[in-house]
Amino acid sequence: MKKTLSIHLGRQLFIIEEDAYDRLQQYLQRLENSLKGEEGVGDIIEDIEMRFAELLMSYMGETRKVVTIEDVEKGVSSLGEPEEISEDAPKEEPQAKRTEWYEPKNRKFYRDTENGMLAGVASGTAAYIGIDPVIARVIFILLLFTGLGVPLYIILWIVVPNASTPSERLQMHGKPVTVDSLKEEFTKAGERIKEDAKNAKHRFQSGNDHITKRARSLVTILAKIMGIGIIIGAALSLIFFTLTITGVIDFIPTTGDEEYTSLHDFLKIAVPVPKTFTLMWCSMLLIGFSGPLFGFLIGTRLILQRATRFFKVNMIIFPTLLGVGIICGIISGVQISRDFAVYKDLERTNMTSNADVLIIEEMAEYYNNQRVVSSGGIDFFNIKNGKVKEDGVMITYLPSHDSLFHISQIMSAHGVDSKSANDRSSRINHTTQLLGTKLVVSPTYTYPTTDGFRDQEVEIKIEIPVGKKLIVKGVTIQYPQTQNSGMLYQNQPFEPWD
Repeated sequence: MKKTLSIHLGRQLFIIEEDAYDRLQQYLQRLENSLKGEEGVGDIIEDIEMRFAELLMSYMGETRKVVTIEDVEKGVSSLGEPEEISEDAPKEEPQAKRTEWYEPKNRKFYRDTENGMLAGVASGTAAYIGIDPVIARVIFILLLFTGLGVPLYIILWIVVPNASTPSERLQMHGKPVTVDSLKEEFTKAGERIKEDAKNAKHRFQSGNDHITKRARSLVTILAKIMGIGIIIGAALSLIFFTLTITGVIDFIPTTGDEEYTSLHDFLKIAVPVPKTFTLMWCSMLLIGFSGPLFGFLIGTRLILQRATRFFKVNMIIFPTLLGVGIICGIISGVQISRDFAVYKDLERTNMTSNADVLIIEEMAEYYNNQRVVSSGGIDFFNIKNGKVKEDGVMITYLPSHDSLFHISQIMSAHGVDSKSANDRSSRINHTTQLLGTKLVVSPTYTYPTTDGFRDQEVEIKIEIPVGKKLIVKGVTIQYPQTQNSGMLYQNQPFEPWD
């Protein structure tokens, strides 16, 4: 009966007899003592332990579960005794001459990424079958023309493991995995790393100036190209802004007196308050001119690759002007928003009708004694004789409190206070006529350009009695239960809102 222990060796769990454990522990300790001072001693010991574990598993096979002293001795014989043993270590009887467990015919298939050009498949195949790596690469290239090269290479890349450890590299070449061979492989790996680092340092030092010069040249070229692009963009912006600001180009589409209007005239309507208009106009001038000029400055700096005194001075002036323009724009924007603070409705006309059916007809528009039956095109607004013409009147209908149709005309507009809102509402011009059973309503209305665009609206409110009906451009509306609305546009059918 022998005592057994459970140990972990090379990431594997083993049940080992006590005397076999003592022999294995003594061997590994002597091995560690003999390798003191060696580079990568920890990796060597770890690799030897993993190889010893692999040997023990091969000795035991699938039937035996316990490692014996004979298994350990066979592993020591295969790997070899340490070459350098400390003087204080006890002398052991010479072991039998070790056998080389890995012969060239016992190679294992690994990918050789260290010597490979891509994934190491060709160089690993060459090591496995014992041919020159160049021949293996030529074979894979020839296989490309058959359509098998790429799939075969990818499959081998995925399936075949990489020779990442020294022992795996030894197995890949069919060399024995011993203490001596592992030490030699680690030494070669260290030398390769040092040589690669030395070559890389030399290449970096010798080519650093050249790379730096090329990089600087590339950056300079790109900067000059960018500078030219900025100057071209700034020039186009400056030309377009100058032409629009001076009124040479009227690009805002309108109808009425003119087909297009200038930026200045449009701004006068959009910002009718003189002080606010002045601020907004100054903001547009400062941003419109200083922006492109600042672009010229940046583009010239990129092209010349140096900062002149002129550049340094204007780098203060143009950004300052641009900032002042932005501030003026913000202030004028706040003042414009204040001009929408108050909303007022003015009831201008109040009419009644006792008809059973009230018919709303669109007031016809004439041009040179000819009736306009359709209109269209691209226009933002219509200006004629100093007045803005808008299309679209709201028709609101609700229940009447008696047997009469009650008709009222309501004008509304915004202002900075109640007075300005009431004044703008009162200056809206709209025509509504009651002719017997017909209510003729103009679908358009006008207001002075000096009032600006302040959400001016016109609403026709009609109260419908019980048992009577309203007909708006062919649409019949019975007595409503609640208030409803729809829009009456010029030369378009009336569509009530749900």
